[in-house]
Amino acid sequence: MTAMVDVVVPSLGEDVSTVMLVAWLVEPGGASVEGEPLFEVETDKAVFEVEAEVTGTLAEVLAGAGAVVPPGAVVGRIRAA
Repeated sequence: MTAMVDVVVPSLGEDVSTVMLVAWLVEPGGASVEGEPLFEVETDKAVFEVEAEVTGTLAEVLAGAGAVVPPGAVVGRIRAA
């Protein structure tokens, strides 16, 4: 049985209370590779690429482009390889 791993928005600084999810760089069903960019978020200062924490398949997207979420929010799930 394969494990499902939550994709979480990382903390990007003490003054960042929300970020906007700009784009997913991997489509659902696509391969995610640990250390490779998975999605982009925007703060009031910059756009950041967020890397996959595990290798596997992006199984589910819970927040799409344009969603405003806090750091720590689960925005997707990866089926670990």
